[in-house]
Amino acid sequence: MKQTLAIAVLLATFGIGGLHGCASTNAGAQTQAQAQVQPNAQKSDKKYRVVFHVTENNPQKWNIVLNNAGNIQDDLGKDNVIIEIVTHGPGIDMLKAESKVAPRLAQALDRNVGLFACENTMRNAKVTKADMYGGISYALSGVSHILQRQSEGWYYLRP
Repeated sequence: MKQTLAIAVLLATFGIGGLHGCASTNAGAQTQAQAQVQPNAQKSDKKYRVVFHVTENNPQKWNIVLNNAGNIQDDLGKDNVIIEIVTHGPGIDMLKAESKVAPRLAQALDRNVGLFACENTMRNAKVTKADMYGGISYALSGVSHILQRQSEGWYYLRP
């Protein structure tokens, strides 16, 4: 009986359940829930650093990564986050000038997202900087660049 009463009190407190006449409690819970999903841009002065690792030559995958980068900036505040997308292997094709995601690359660069191509992969694939999308950056080794970022405390994401 005590457990049932305790559960009923908890449910009523959070506006859950079939208690009639608790509209204000339920409205308060909705307001509280809405506040929890609002962007965090004004809540933190912390500078987040995120490195994405992408190796796929797949426009769908790249669009997901570019969306994720934009969503992070929107949620945390563009000035509160530094984002780099590092690619090697087949993924460098998505950073070429004729890439299917070229318009999205322009948007990412405009939002100060760093786009890094692995020079080791480029050399092995006989790809030159002239073949690449303008404005991107280069890492001698994509994997080493990611490792360095992780050792500096960057968050690592591989979607």
